[in-house]
Formats: sequence, C-alpha cells, structure tokens
Amino acid sequence: MIAPQQQRSEDVNSPSLSPRICISVLAGVLLAVEALLAVTARADPIDDYVLLQMRRQHVPGVSLAVVQDGRVVKQQAYGFADLEQKVPVTADTVFEIGSITKQFVAAALMTLVEQGAIGLDQPASTYLSDLPPAWREVTVRQLLTHTSGIPDFEEILGFGAYRTPTTAQQLIAVAAAKPMDFSPGTQWHYSNTGYYLLGLIIEKVSGAPYLSLIEKRIFAHAGMTRTRSSVPTEVIAGRASGYALEDGRLVNRDAIQPTAVGAAGDLVSTTGDLVKWNAMLDAQSVLTTESYVQTWTNHALADGSASGYGFGWFVSPIRGHRVQEHSGGTAGFSADILRLPDDRVTVIVLTNSYDANPAGLASHVATQFVPSLAYTTIPDTKPSLTRKLFDYYSHRLDREVYAKDLTAEFAEKVRPRWDKGHDFFRALGPPLNIERVQRDTDDEAHSYRYRVRYGETALIVVAMVDGKGRIKNLRSTEE
Repeated sequence: MIAPQQQRSEDVNSPSLSPRICISVLAGVLLAVEALLAVTARADPIDDYVLLQMRRQHVPGVSLAVVQDGRVVKQQAYGFADLEQKVPVTADTVFEIGSITKQFVAAALMTLVEQGAIGLDQPASTYLSDLPPAWREVTVRQLLTHTSGIPDFEEILGFGAYRTPTTAQQLIAVAAAKPMDFSPGTQWHYSNTGYYLLGLIIEKVSGAPYLSLIEKRIFAHAGMTRTRSSVPTEVIAGRASGYALEDGRLVNRDAIQPTAVGAAGDLVSTTGDLVKWNAMLDAQSVLTTESYVQTWTNHALADGSASGYGFGWFVSPIRGHRVQEHSGGTAGFSADILRLPDDRVTVIVLTNSYDANPAGLASHVATQFVPSLAYTTIPDTKPSLTRKLFDYYSHRLDREVYAKDLTAEFAEKVRPRWDKGHDFFRALGPPLNIERVQRDTDDEAHSYRYRVRYGETALIVVAMVDGKGRIKNLRSTEE
C-alpha cells in the first residue's frame, strides 16, 4: 500500500491494468485546468509546479492542502476526479490513501495500549493464537515498526490481488509460505502483513471491526465525516476514479476489496478531513504525551542503529528538521502527508494516479514555506563520479541500458525499468548540468547527493558506489 522509498528508483516496476484512456485527453484536461486557474485565481509558483508535475507524470487530478501555524494557507484542487465524466477535483473529492491508513491504525491501537488491553512488547500470538510458528515471538511493537521480519504479502501478490475478496487465513498463508525475512528486531523491511495483523489484533481485543474503533476514537472526535473504508460496491459521494500509466496510456484501475487490504491501507479520505487529522495531531488530544513520543520516536534496531520509522510514520530528519511523513499507494492512487512539527508546516497531497510522486511534490511545496529544507551546493570532491552520473543521465533515452559505469548487478535491476522510464526522461529533456549538494544525516556510507538540472526542473539524485567507484544504486526525486 506504499512505496516506502520516497524516491524514484531505477528498478521499480508498474502494475498492469486495463482498459485505456488516451493521454491526449489528459493533456487537454490540464490545459483547461491552467486556463481555469488563470481566470479564477492568480497562479502562484506552487500552482505552476503542480501543473508541471501533472503534465510530466500524467496525473489526472490532485488535491493539495498546506497548513502553517495551525491555519490552512493553501488549499487547491487541480484536474479531474473522473476523466470520462470530466468531473473536476474539489476539496471534498474522496481519494484512496493507501498506507496513510497505517497511522490511524497505530493511533487506535495505542488507545488500547493505554487502557492496558494490549502490551507493545507482548508477542502478537498473545492476541492471535493461530499465527504460524515462525511468527510466534514477533511483538506488537515490531509489527508497528516494520521490524518483525514477516514477509510482505503485497510483494508476493502485487496490486492485482487487491481486486479479489480474501480472508485473513488466505493472506496469512501467503506470507507464511515464505521464510522470515530476518530475525525479529534485527532489520527494517516494510511489511503490509504486519499492519494487517495489527488490525486483527485490534478486532480480537476490542470485539469489533478495527475500523469501528478508529471511527469512534478518531474520526468522530476530529469531525472527519468523509474518511471511511474503500468499499467498491458502495456509493461514496465525490469518490475519484483511479488511474495508472501502461504502455504510454492512462488506464482505469481495478476496484480494491477491503478484505484483501485490511488495516494495511483500505481507507479513503479528503484533504479537508486530513487537515482535521493534522489539527488533532498538533493538539495531541487523543493519546497521552508519552504515546505520541513513542509514535514519533525513530525506533532502534537490535544493533542500536535507527530504523527511520516510528508507529505508522517515517521519522528520519531532513537536513536537521524533524519530520513525520507517510506516503500511500494503491493501484490507482498515490498520496502523501508531510509534517514538519518544529516548523509548524504540514503538506497534504492526494492524487488519483498510481504513477504520481506525491512525496516529491509535498517536499517541494514544503520548501516554499521552509526554505532551509532546500539542498545547497557544496564543493565537488568526487569529480569522476560527477562525470559518470552526468554521462549516465545524458544517455538515459538510449535504446539499451547505458551500463558503462554501473555494477553488473545494478544494470540487471535497471534493465526491466529502462524503457518504462523513457516517457519521464523525454519530458525532462536533456540534462543541462550537474552539481554536488549537501548530504542528509541519514545518508548511507558511500552515497552521494547531486542536483541534475533540466530545462524546467531538477532531479536530486542519491548515488551509491562500490569500492571500485562503480554505481551500484541510484535514487532520484524531482526537486
């Protein structure tokens, strides 16, 4: 229900969906949106950037909200919620939010922890007695922090499985058929299975569907009237249609069955409701202070290293700024909520496109309100790597993978994605120049950050190299 890595990776594959809607329709839609913005409001740099990304990423619709010092300072809808019916996005448009669901699950579970009904360091098998033997010692805390080692059923089945009603026993059997990814607590690996199990634990302890507890203790308290389960057979007023890009064309996504997703990510919401959720988080009005501290603490692995994750939130700092962030993705939707609590800025982005990069969009918008988030240029102490990277991106539209400076292993990972990335890089145009920029505090060893400039935008690239100076991984996001 999420791409946990917030950046574009060269080895990510897209799902296969049908039927098709031509991108030329979307181009006309976006021209109409730009004209509407020009008439109804003076477009600002944020509008310009959002529209640029919608064109480049083939995104039908976006709903954006920015909160600063507790006040909504920017709320704008762009494009269409339904391309076929030409229904425009509004602040009340309902989007699937995927794994943003996890923060609500974590908060609801913590209310039971505060009551003493659940122990964070108790084995999950205390509450779910029929778990596979290999999972019996996994704790509730490890499920919350993605440190359980339990395989992710989404990695096994893919998004295609979400259109089929599924029982808990079936999903557990799928994940249990694989060996544990690692010993519990020793590593971090995103696992939708873990949050699916947390939903089952909530149901076992509370005696009611997990969503009932969230509705009672969070939605009702915050006044979130538009947030609910994404049931495809029910009529949900203002529900957006979801899309994905396949073979250069937009396609309608298949409906998602809540039973096949569960607490891992079956909610739909609006920017208006998520603004209310953000206000509740600012006020810390549902949980105790200690519970919020635990929720946003960077959980440590067994060796003492930081995992980068709390309870339902990514919490690694960005250039010295404390961050609480999570993306969500389903077969036809992508979303992101980015909180900068010390700067009192929150950015919420909802889209009806699987292929959108809402985390990158949210980060860019945040820099308009917190300029120190932007990367600054630093002296280039790795000129040979700089040349290799510029050479690689200059050849990114070649027919074959340009593997001159890549490790053999990375070249093989890039190959399946190479052609699929051509639309994106063709839209960027040729790279103009490249420069070293500052590192983040959580950058891995032997990784280096660069800004690759194009005509209308720039990519921030993280390059990892091996001992021989060959590129073994690349991640990028638009600045």
